[in-house]
Amino acid sequence: MRLHHLQATAFGPFAETIDVDFDHLSAAGLFLLSGPTGAGKTSVLDAVCFALYGDVPGDRNTAKRLRSDLAAPGTRPQVVLEATLSGRRFRITRSPSWERAKKRGDGTTTEQASVTIAERVNGTWVTHSTRLDETGHLVSRLLGMNVAQFTQVAMLPQGRFQAFLRARSDERHRLLQQLFRTGRFEDVERWLRDRRLDLRKRADAARETVADLVSRVSETTGSAAPEELPEEWARALRQTEERTRTETAAAAARAADLETTARADLDAAKARHERQARRAAAVAERARLADLAPAHVGAQQRLDSARRAAAVVPLHQVAVRAQRARSAARTIVEGLEVTDRDELRSALQEAVDGAARARALQPRVARLTALRAEEQTLHARQTRLAAAAEQALADARARVVTLTEQVAVAQAAHATAREATLQARSHALDVREARLHGMAAEMAGGLVVGGSCPVCGSCEHPHKAAAADGAPDEPAERAAQKRADDAAATEHLRDVEQRTLAAELVTATERVGVVPPDIAAETGAVAASLSALAAEAEALEADLAGHDETLAATYAAHEQAARSALAALDGLAAADAALVEAERAVATAAAEAGFDRADDAVGAALERRAYDDLARQVADHERRLAAVAAVLDDEGADDETTTPLPDLPALAAAHDEALRRLGDARAHEAASSSRATRLAELVRSLDRAVAAWRPLHDDLETVTRLSSFVEGKAADNRLQMRLSAYVLAYRLAQVVAAANERLDRMSDQRYTLEHTGRRGAGETRGGLSLLVRDDWSGEARDPATLSGGETFVVSLALALGLADVVTQEAGGADLDTLFVDEGFGALDSDTLDDVMDTLDSLRDGGRVVGVVSHVAEMRDRIPTQLLVTKSRHGSAVSVSR
Repeated sequence: MRLHHLQATAFGPFAETIDVDFDHLSAAGLFLLSGPTGAGKTSVLDAVCFALYGDVPGDRNTAKRLRSDLAAPGTRPQVVLEATLSGRRFRITRSPSWERAKKRGDGTTTEQASVTIAERVNGTWVTHSTRLDETGHLVSRLLGMNVAQFTQVAMLPQGRFQAFLRARSDERHRLLQQLFRTGRFEDVERWLRDRRLDLRKRADAARETVADLVSRVSETTGSAAPEELPEEWARALRQTEERTRTETAAAAARAADLETTARADLDAAKARHERQARRAAAVAERARLADLAPAHVGAQQRLDSARRAAAVVPLHQVAVRAQRARSAARTIVEGLEVTDRDELRSALQEAVDGAARARALQPRVARLTALRAEEQTLHARQTRLAAAAEQALADARARVVTLTEQVAVAQAAHATAREATLQARSHALDVREARLHGMAAEMAGGLVVGGSCPVCGSCEHPHKAAAADGAPDEPAERAAQKRADDAAATEHLRDVEQRTLAAELVTATERVGVVPPDIAAETGAVAASLSALAAEAEALEADLAGHDETLAATYAAHEQAARSALAALDGLAAADAALVEAERAVATAAAEAGFDRADDAVGAALERRAYDDLARQVADHERRLAAVAAVLDDEGADDETTTPLPDLPALAAAHDEALRRLGDARAHEAASSSRATRLAELVRSLDRAVAAWRPLHDDLETVTRLSSFVEGKAADNRLQMRLSAYVLAYRLAQVVAAANERLDRMSDQRYTLEHTGRRGAGETRGGLSLLVRDDWSGEARDPATLSGGETFVVSLALALGLADVVTQEAGGADLDTLFVDEGFGALDSDTLDDVMDTLDSLRDGGRVVGVVSHVAEMRDRIPTQLLVTKSRHGSAVSVSR
């Protein structure tokens, strides 16, 4: 990676746009980023890292506040970086998310982060992507490292060297794992741990299942469970129970045969006793039925007459209803005043014609009513418009009075603001002039021993100018100018207010005495509508002259009376015809049923309930006769009276005993069968449970031993080192070897880093501890015992070694630009010489090294510099060479 050009706008401390020509800085191979504390030296590196990855190094990334607070409102924060990545020239343009003012209304809205990456191909920029994720993957692939590796390799971060040197093993473990991407080994540890926990849970559950099944077998059989081989014990119990089930089944079969024989004897005896009782009852019933024979014959005859009369009764009822209908129709006709059909039809036609003429005029009556209602609505609307016009004229006069008062107040405020602006500007000019008079003293205050004077160039300052008491400095001048600018802004605001109010007053004055156009137009429209309504209403009243609205109802009443009379005459004629037909039909039906008169048939008829009761009585008598005959005519009935009856109680007692013995035998059989079936199910379940538990138990023992070993907890893991720490220990050894190549030179062959697998003080795991060997004393000691300067030298060597190893791990990524962001002020001149020689050696092979420092001696040692200056309006950059 080689940087060419950087442009940043509204980013970090840079309120405006800065341009950094890295090609110009890279020509010297080593350049310095210099400037006062807080000016933004590290922010230049943040801009480079943000352009590449969309993040900034270290804790600053957690703040998520990349836009400059000093930038003009609405200015979009943006970073543009041109760099060569893997031999290809790219231009990356990024903007972080930021809050801007809403275009409409108050408040702010969030602008989302954006990116564009383009490649220069044949002199033309070709865009590859505008998506954040795609650009991140592309940059990581081209550089061969992620953002964490990049900040450890290309941007040695401020304040991070010593943290890595003095870190505990677990903290160093996390950093190295992120840099060397060895998380898969920690995944193995986690997998083994999770596998152990899962197997333990499953094995415990399987063991509980086995124990539960053994307990249920013991409970079922009443046998105590053994300590070992429970499945063999359960199988033996099952075989014993199967033999018992066979024996009880045979005993139950024998008892069933005995019970069947006893039940057959008892059933035969009961049957003989029942037959004897039925014969005696039949003889008694035959005698009783013989006494009821005459009544039975009379009932049969009565039932036959009722059956024949049933066909005549409905027709007789129809004739009765016809007679009643004829009488009612005759009564209606006798009440009519007119009975002539021709006269009635003439009156009906006259009523129909009159009603039609009355209905034809109804729409005009309805329209006239609607016109009267609409006329009242328009008069009310006309009244409201007059009131609105009067109110508008009053409001216009009140608005003129209010604006007149506001204009006077605004003009007075503008005059006051104008006077304040003149006074503030005069004061600012006085302060600037006083500062110019004391500029020599201000410049003298910035001189240091050995430094050259910016005016004469001399390094000696025998008589430096001194500032007078109360002399203004640069902050005082800036404060005075700010007050002048604030006063001018206030004056401009008051001027705009008074001009705006004056224009509104002119407009309001023009509206006094003038009715609003919309109200005037609406008033004219209402008057025109009222005139048109009056004309239409006058014409309708002329058409309806002499019309009476009650005529329609009168004609309708006559029409209804005429139609009722015609219907009454028609009904009387129909009733006469129906009566003749009904009387003829009832006479014919009576003769066919065998009756001389219809009244005889009506007298012989029975109600439905009486008929049904009589029919049941006749049928019951005949059924009883048939039943008695069937019993008395049965073959062998005479023999039943000559043969002695069996002893029924003795046979019942014998059957009860056989039945009791059968119940006992079947209960024993059911209990044995249930126990054997239950035991068979339990034995099968126990076999399956044991077969599932034993592999889990064996796997658990194996995984437990392996998990304990890779987690550094096993006794045979002498260093108590985790698997991931073991892998990282090899990487750390590489880092230490690379660091010692530079530490030997920077410490004048005094210090050497050592990697040890032993646990450090207060640590529970080993493998990633560091010691510093002092060749002057021959002892290895904890890095915490080093002085500040020694700590910086050792930390820088360790960081450079880490950068070399990570570079190799990343596939030999081509990193032509390297930044070292660290304080060099703790070094003495000799050690600084050794460190600078080491940094200078990094330029071998065309590498460019940028050093970030505000130490004055560094400015003398490195002539090519990127100067970062700060002011209340934001920081700026410039190149000095």
